[in-house]
Amino acid sequence: MAEDHGAPGSLPGVYILVLRLHGFFRGTVGRLGLAEFEPGFYMYVGSALGPGGLAARVSRHLRRGKRLRWHIDYLTSDPRVSVEAVVYAYTGRRLESTLSSGLAAVLEPALEGFGSSDTRDSTHLFRCHSLAACVEAALRAMRGAGLEPRVWLPGGRGMA
Repeated sequence: MAEDHGAPGSLPGVYILVLRLHGFFRGTVGRLGLAEFEPGFYMYVGSALGPGGLAARVSRHLRRGKRLRWHIDYLTSDPRVSVEAVVYAYTGRRLESTLSSGLAAVLEPALEGFGSSDTRDSTHLFRCHSLAACVEAALRAMRGAGLEPRVWLPGGRGMA
């Protein structure tokens, strides 16, 4: 089980949100249109290289009442979705594609084009089987990219 390092600070970096969908989701996801997701665990790859760094971006993902700007906002704004873990690393490098490629090698893509409109990646959203499996996959992807990942469990829960 990974150690909880606490919430990310305001430095730039990359992150992988581990989401849990507690019920069936059917709704519009920006320009991707209608999307459907089965209940279960999902992983979203993102970066936070601008002002406020990881702290600002991750706290935005945790808020419900926000302007829907990115594909991930359509999920994180839904009451059936909870952020179970955030795996993050401090870096000034844009490594979303590297992390997505690492996850794509071992996980099922959840929706073509999700979160990847500014890259050539097929998706930044992946399906996984459990919280522990998601966190382990995220840690492996980040270590494979030469990063030193940290884990934050926003609800203070364990990873059983």
